[in-house]
Amino acid sequence: MDIIKLYNMQKALDGRIIEKHGLRGVYLLANTVLALQVELAEMINEWRGFKHWSKDREPRRAKMLTEASDCLHFYLSIARQLGVPAEKLIIRDYQVDKEDTSEALTELFLTIGKIALASKHDNQIKFFRASWNLFFNILEQRLQIYPDDLYQAYIDKTQRTI
Repeated sequence: MDIIKLYNMQKALDGRIIEKHGLRGVYLLANTVLALQVELAEMINEWRGFKHWSKDREPRRAKMLTEASDCLHFYLSIARQLGVPAEKLIIRDYQVDKEDTSEALTELFLTIGKIALASKHDNQIKFFRASWNLFFNILEQRLQIYPDDLYQAYIDKTQRTI
């Protein structure tokens, strides 16, 4: 996955949005973190694994990939807002420590929220990095969404947006 290419695409997209909506100088981190949580919730809804009450618990893979791509858009935007350079957006491989996928996704959801709630910039970056890695590892280990597929989905969606 060419993170630098995606980061630059997101930077250009964010710039157009900021200009179009007159948002230059406006603090957008809390909104962007909340948008990421919404997209994550939409992805989880398409996973359907938590819906113990439903007879239809089969993941909707194409829709999950689309929502995961939306998450990546907001992750890259958050990185830019926090001043994390593209070269530092390394995906660390580690085993997701929660046995239950629902618990792992809940942990991810909460860790994302801490980005906006942390009072110190260093802590915001710490929570960003933790959630970034957890996101990619959950995608691959639990949801079978792989970086190359996510990369292509991001490219496709961004080109339709431009």
